[in-house]
Amino acid sequence: MHQHPIFQLIQKIEANYQKEIRKYFSVLKKPRIEKMYLLIAGAKNDSQLEKELLFKKIFGRVYSEKSDYLWRNELRLLKDDLEEFLIQAEHQYLSRQNESYNDWLLIQAYDRIKFIDGIDEKYSRLIGERHTFASYSFAMDATIIHLDNLNHKITDIYKRVKQYPHLFEESRNILDELIAGYCAKINLYIAQHNWINYNHQSSDKIPGLTAEYSCKLPENSLSNFYNYYALSFSEDFDTKMTSLDKALESVEQIFRQNKLFQENRFLVYMGKGRELSANGYFQEAHEAFLTVKNDVQKVNLHNRTVFYVNYITNLVKNKLYSDALDVMDNEFSTENLLYKNMLLQSRLLCYLYLRDTEKLSGYISYDLDAAPFPQNYMLKVIKSAYFYLIGEYETALTIISSLSNSKYASDLMRHYQPMLLIYKKLYTLVIRSESGKKLNGKDHSHLLRLIEDFEINSQTEFRQVSIYVWLKKEIESLK
Repeated sequence: MHQHPIFQLIQKIEANYQKEIRKYFSVLKKPRIEKMYLLIAGAKNDSQLEKELLFKKIFGRVYSEKSDYLWRNELRLLKDDLEEFLIQAEHQYLSRQNESYNDWLLIQAYDRIKFIDGIDEKYSRLIGERHTFASYSFAMDATIIHLDNLNHKITDIYKRVKQYPHLFEESRNILDELIAGYCAKINLYIAQHNWINYNHQSSDKIPGLTAEYSCKLPENSLSNFYNYYALSFSEDFDTKMTSLDKALESVEQIFRQNKLFQENRFLVYMGKGRELSANGYFQEAHEAFLTVKNDVQKVNLHNRTVFYVNYITNLVKNKLYSDALDVMDNEFSTENLLYKNMLLQSRLLCYLYLRDTEKLSGYISYDLDAAPFPQNYMLKVIKSAYFYLIGEYETALTIISSLSNSKYASDLMRHYQPMLLIYKKLYTLVIRSESGKKLNGKDHSHLLRLIEDFEINSQTEFRQVSIYVWLKKEIESLK
């Protein structure tokens, strides 16, 4: 037994943590494990370490080959508990000896709960004190966390974009410093190797790594995941989907062993669902969202909210209106003004497609102008459609005309302008028919040509917008 690795491990723990391990066992409350440890630690000779003797003292019966699995299992459990003790002991040691370690732990914790002020504070400390503590790896992690949370800190996308160049440069500098530290450490061991050879009359000498150190970046599971995920932010749909699938393949391999990558996996599936939905593959998007829906409570609040907004939006596009309403009524809500209005838009679209004007009327009084842009833009289009459904065509036309003449129409929302013109034309023709002129085949054909022109000249994502799909369906039904 004294040759067994567990015996040597116990010797090391007894030499370094005798008081601490006994305190640990008093809290652990595993008497058989504690007894086994104390018997091995207190053995005074080899005979007291014989497997048969230890087995009888621990299990109260004679050892046999048939019962050997009990012995092996108990050794495994003992090793697991000793390693857990060492993890705790090492954590306490590092925490006492290295303040930057504590800052590193805290920035990880603040990242998990999205406490932006805390992230900023620890980021500043880790970056500012990295030379003092030689904590370049902690500083590198801090820059990544800081970059990852910039979208939470600066919601204005234009202001955020201006921050990125400086942060990218800073992250590259810290990466260089981190590599320099490891290169220098390797050079120390190379120097020691060369010195030993020199003193033993050997001419073998290994050159050190130079200050101009560079390398061709290798592929590995981590680099493959991030590189493919980065490629998914392409303008080409096929490239996006191929890259997302490869990123998923890589992250699934990591996630099987490292559950810290659960959120990474979640984000890629969510991205895949969003891209499929934006390009008209609503059922495939639904399946992608469902793959990670059960994980939604295990990710941070922001990503949970983004998931539900995209999931509900796709339910509407997939014509699962009752499901979408059920999720909004019983499963998810938010007080975030931006996402609250996005969910309101989905709710109104459900009622619009269901032609439930009674339910719509309860929300049309909502102050749609108070919603942030571009939600207020979309909500007003739905509002005009409501008045169209209840036969108040003049009101519908007034709303859509005002919207099409707004400053947004020719600027940020210019891609929607042709869509608004079709709405306007529909309302105008319906008003004319109400005044005594029936909507004839010529008028209907004109509306269909406008639809055809819009689809020829618009990108896929605009052809899949729900307010346009409803409009197209409505015009086609007027045959």
